[in-house]
Amino acid sequence: MKTKLSLSLFLLLSTNAFALVDYTESAAESKGLPKTNYSTQRINSDSRSLSWKSEFSLSANYESSQIESNKYGFVNLNTHFQTPFNMYLDLSYWSASSKQGNQNGNPKILIGLNWFKFGSSSDEAKIDFIAGTKLSGSSELASSRTDKIFGIETTKRFGTFGLGLGYDVTLTGASKNDTEMDIGNIHRIVVSGGWMVSNDIQFEMEAENFRITEGSTDKTIALAKEVTFSTLSPKLNLSLAPAVNLELGARFRMNKPSTSQDLKLAKLYDVHGAYSNSMFAGLGISL
Repeated sequence: MKTKLSLSLFLLLSTNAFALVDYTESAAESKGLPKTNYSTQRINSDSRSLSWKSEFSLSANYESSQIESNKYGFVNLNTHFQTPFNMYLDLSYWSASSKQGNQNGNPKILIGLNWFKFGSSSDEAKIDFIAGTKLSGSSELASSRTDKIFGIETTKRFGTFGLGLGYDVTLTGASKNDTEMDIGNIHRIVVSGGWMVSNDIQFEMEAENFRITEGSTDKTIALAKEVTFSTLSPKLNLSLAPAVNLELGARFRMNKPSTSQDLKLAKLYDVHGAYSNSMFAGLGISL
């Protein structure tokens, strides 16, 4: 898949570019406040972000990165469905293109429980619990593990500002491929903040910290020492239509993983900042 083809794919699948807070309000509640249909996810992305979400949303983005001397183009597809029973479902999938050809990624399924919510629409606070799984893949870039994911996230709105904080842990399974590096659990902390400048423009800043524990000594290839690294991701959301918006952003590594081992053997291509900086763009729709 060439870069032009990847760009065409996410444009054709135009879906929601996520923002930190859903500012949709009733006419009585929105007096003095801007009104729009922005909604959150990304967990990175990730696709997944720490914020309120609409009833149904679809998103697709294209992310470009250079890992050592190789250029990669990642297409990320995400969908979110909020049920009327204080539960939601997130589905995500990625694929990559490089000189070696097209590579399929790992599907991810997450179920969220809207555990606690209070406050008016202008100062609402919310807590969600999350559980899910990342399924194994068979390509050269996808992990052959089946992982379990558990987490908690909270958001707080302050008028046109929003703050989010979350933690999740990925309980990694056993690799089916002997050439894949065995790693321990992946711990992730995310802090995000958003500011709605106007009905059509919103800024968001997201910081993530990852900690990957050492792998099993019984495996042929295993991570010998715990590694940590962090990323910072600025994002710009532009409203193109009442339910359609454009997201532009980048991810910068604030520090690199401190290890002499080749982390590419661990197949962490869906972990933000594990290998390089990146830039992304996406279109989306929320209903």
